[in-house]
Amino acid sequence: MTKETDYLAAAARTVEMQAVDNPGIGIPADPDVADFMGAFPGDEDPADILEAQLEVEPDGI
Repeated sequence: MTKETDYLAAAARTVEMQAVDNPGIGIPADPDVADFMGAFPGDEDPADILEAQLEVEPDGI
């Protein structure tokens, strides 16, 4: 892991702990940390993501 990845992982753990301790409030996070946590959509096609999650066979079976 790089130093940046280590930082993002540590910050994400901190945000997660704060959210678990205070479930009724929003926890502000740096946009880079939020992105690391998966808060923003990627460039993938939503249909491709859904298909991968459902593990649909190409012939629909």
